[in-house]
Amino acid sequence: MEQIAQKVAEKDFEAALHALNELNISSCDYDHFKSESDRILETFLTCHGDSDRNKIAIKCLNLLKRSCAMGESFQNEILSKELFLSHIKRIVEDDSIPESVRLNCLQLLANLCVQNKPNQQRILNEFKEYLLKNIEANSNFTNAATMIVYNAFIYKADIGLDAQELLTVLLANVETNRLAQQEAPEFVGIFLEYLMCDSNEVVDGYERIECGKRILFVRYLNEYIRQDHDRRGRPLQQDLFKHLLVDFKKKSDCVLKTVDNYLDGEKTNEVFTLLVFFADATCVEPYGSFLRQDGALFLNMGCLLRQLQAIGKSETGNMFTPVQKIEEILKVKQGNSELSIEHDISFSLKSSLVKALANLSYKNKKNQNLARDMQIMAAILECTNLDARNPLIKEWSILAIRNLCDDNLENQKFVASLTKVGDAENSLLTEYNSAGGTIRIKDSSTCSPSSRGQ
Repeated sequence: MEQIAQKVAEKDFEAALHALNELNISSCDYDHFKSESDRILETFLTCHGDSDRNKIAIKCLNLLKRSCAMGESFQNEILSKELFLSHIKRIVEDDSIPESVRLNCLQLLANLCVQNKPNQQRILNEFKEYLLKNIEANSNFTNAATMIVYNAFIYKADIGLDAQELLTVLLANVETNRLAQQEAPEFVGIFLEYLMCDSNEVVDGYERIECGKRILFVRYLNEYIRQDHDRRGRPLQQDLFKHLLVDFKKKSDCVLKTVDNYLDGEKTNEVFTLLVFFADATCVEPYGSFLRQDGALFLNMGCLLRQLQAIGKSETGNMFTPVQKIEEILKVKQGNSELSIEHDISFSLKSSLVKALANLSYKNKKNQNLARDMQIMAAILECTNLDARNPLIKEWSILAIRNLCDDNLENQKFVASLTKVGDAENSLLTEYNSAGGTIRIKDSSTCSPSSRGQ
């Protein structure tokens, strides 16, 4: 190392870099490492701010990072050096220093934290605000910053951070990346998966974050459980899943008891987000088997479907009123509709309810009978028409009726007893003219005002 320092002083940077590349830090014993690491750090501090010596600075950091894998004593030796943390903090906060140098400094801090609780506490006490800012800001330093905080949190280091604050920061990063239509950094995903699947603190943290963040978290959970099994890893923490289920059933009462003009609020959006989450969860094991045993959930979903149907039948029309005019359906599919259907919180909601009811009634006699006794079956039968607001609702309705009648004679008799009293009023029919054995759509420019869709 003395020769390397001399080469740096002589500005023979190529020779210095070559000598560093020849240095085998992994073969050092602890006593030799103590002296070598002093010189490596000194060389780094000499070179870190100069673009001509950038490669030397980064090589020094790489040697120190590699030595961290040799054990806790090597990690402690680096961290105990005089003013080490002060030097690193000054460097990472200085935007004039090359980004590659600052990133490698953070990666060194991350390596110093691995399975080392005292180091975690020291580093977090010094860098906490800086690290949280970079996680939330979604910078090039986010992954390394998240790794440091993650290691400290899973080892229960006393870092003055709880699940509420961590969820808020991590979800801010998720939202930034969602708007940019890109994946969140790797360690943001790893940290969130730990909170979702392993942390006993996540329920309390979820309860205390703001409503908008809760909605974002549930959407993230939904994306997680819908992944392929190999990517999904492990199931959600049981207490979290059960808490969300209780939360949904409690908060959905506000929808069942409310009026139409309340249904655009953030609280209702939260209920609908939970609804979609549990509807999708009925398709995925082990959640589906668990949810099928919850008769209260089935009844809740069925009553919600009936309530939304009743609201949609209002004379004035609203976001729950089915869009069944063939012209409007085509416009929606082509993106030419004046209706902002896909941006309404009601979009696909009844489809989700019918999907949930279909899956919850699968080989479950209790839920099958509830559907008949509580007029949920009749509500599902009303969903067998096309509706631009609810893609695939017809298909899910057919599956639901099939599952409700499977090995259930009473339900089969109920369907068989239905009597046709006439064709249901259907605005689809008014959009067609039949002539010469063909079916065509009227040109709206030739229609009288009274025959156009309102």
